[in-house]
Parts: sequence; structure tokens; C-alpha cells
Amino acid sequence: MKKDRKVIPFPLLVEESELLAELKKLYEQAALARSTQWTNYIQEIASEGTWHLKDAELFRDLFIDWAVFFETDEDGMTPHGRYLTDHKGDMSPALYHALRGLAVPRCSIFEVTEDGQLKDWESKETYAVQLPEERETGDLVLGKLLDIRGSWRFGSAFLALPAKMSGNVVDLYIDFTDEVGPGAFLEQFPEFCAELIDLLLDLEEGVIIPKPTK
Repeated sequence: MKKDRKVIPFPLLVEESELLAELKKLYEQAALARSTQWTNYIQEIASEGTWHLKDAELFRDLFIDWAVFFETDEDGMTPHGRYLTDHKGDMSPALYHALRGLAVPRCSIFEVTEDGQLKDWESKETYAVQLPEERETGDLVLGKLLDIRGSWRFGSAFLALPAKMSGNVVDLYIDFTDEVGPGAFLEQFPEFCAELIDLLLDLEEGVIIPKPTK
């Protein structure tokens, strides 16, 4: 028997419903633990513009969806990492490994391709995603993708925009990334969401005319 043989672990499986239920608990714990900090931040951002309640709620959902996996506390831990540390002993190995496997989500702007996949503006990679409703080629979707049991889907929040608005969003994206610097889009994702909501409000009020995609 070879001592250096490779050991291939048997894959641990968990029901999707169990994973989603635990993921919901994770979000609830994060929101409860940082409610004051997050609420103050959201109110500060929302008060800078003339947002309606639905706009503030949209920003809240997009922000929390990002913050659970990317914002770090004073110990350098994300809410996702903190939850795994605090509750590892309460989970089955299958559930723990499945939840830990969500640690590398894709958070970006995605464009619907001709074959119905989503192309990440940041990484240029494409993903086959389960969308709640059919989208047209060129439509944009902003949010965070999670790999749940081999299937990419959006987290608790996302924003879908029609292709006719892509010209405006491209301009905003270019200006924003030029300002924050290369590779910093993910870290500044909430700020981009806020600027995008401001842009949508301007569009609704007729301040900006949607640009043609071509």
C-alpha cells in the first residue's frame, strides 16, 4: 500500500432547503448584530439624495446582500465567517461545508448574452443563472451570485434593468471605476449601488435621456 496515495473525500451533500434556511439565519444574525451601524449608514446614504422609501429599501437589500460576505468587523471577520465560527458545532458536517462553500460569491453588474447567460462586467466570465423571470439580450442585472449546489443564482436582492439603459449605466460604471481605481469596484459596491439609484431617479424625472445601446 502506498503511503503517499491521494485520499479523495466522499462528497458531502445537503438538501437545498436546509442550506437556504441556514443562510436565512446567517442574514438575520448579521442584520441583528450590526443593525445600528448598518441602519445609520443606509440612512446617511439615502438622505444625501431625494430617495423614496422603495429606493432606500432597495439599497438596504443590495447593501446587506454585499455586506454579509464582504464587510469585515474589528476582528477582520465577515458576518459569513463569524456565523460559521459561532455555529460550526451546531451544524452537520455537510451543512457546514455547504455554507462555507458560499464564501466566494460573484458581486457585480451582469449583462444578458444572446444565449441567455450572464456576463460579468468585472471578470468577463459568463454564468448560467436561474433568473426568476426571462430577460432580453443586453439587459443588465446588478447583484451577488451564489453557487448553491452547483447552480448559480442571485442572493436576497438584485436589480434588473432593460438594455435601453445600458448606455447610461456604462457611463456611470466607467466614471465610477476611474474614480475608485482598478480592482476596487467590489470594495465600493454599495457606493456604486447608491449612485445607480440616483441615476434611476434622474431618469424617472426626465433629467437624463436613456442612451441607445448602439
